[in-house]
Amino acid sequence: MLVYEEAHKYAPKNDLSKYRASRESIERIAKEGRKYGITLAIVSQRPSEISETIFSQCNNFIAMRLSNPEDQNYVKRLLPDNLGSLTESISTLQAGEALLMGDSVAIPSLIRVNRCNPEPSSNDIPYFDIWQEIWKDVNFTKISGAWTHTKEK
Repeated sequence: MLVYEEAHKYAPKNDLSKYRASRESIERIAKEGRKYGITLAIVSQRPSEISETIFSQCNNFIAMRLSNPEDQNYVKRLLPDNLGSLTESISTLQAGEALLMGDSVAIPSLIRVNRCNPEPSSNDIPYFDIWQEIWKDVNFTKISGAWTHTKEK
């Protein structure tokens, strides 16, 4: 399984040349990968921005809270019309809740995803507090040298 995290950044709908090679490669894997035993997990907070070719090959979806109306509507279009009430909750899902739909389940279901143990440290940086601090004396030459030295290994 190949996992494409933040897939909207390198497999977008748009046809800009800077995305063409990565998007076409991922599209080809999505279309032909199964016969070679390769599957994909397309992960994105912006599903409406991902290539339609890739989404047309997806059989299962796990949708967590989406606040953008365009993304909400995109996910709603994936479901049968009679499940509209279930999709209305997509903007109010709590942390760890998700809407599971596709070939892997008999009917679309609201599920709870188990929390990681240990949990990742994914809190936002306290920008306001940091910006109020006095500027630190940073040795950029030393840091740059460490990065260069790391790349050479």
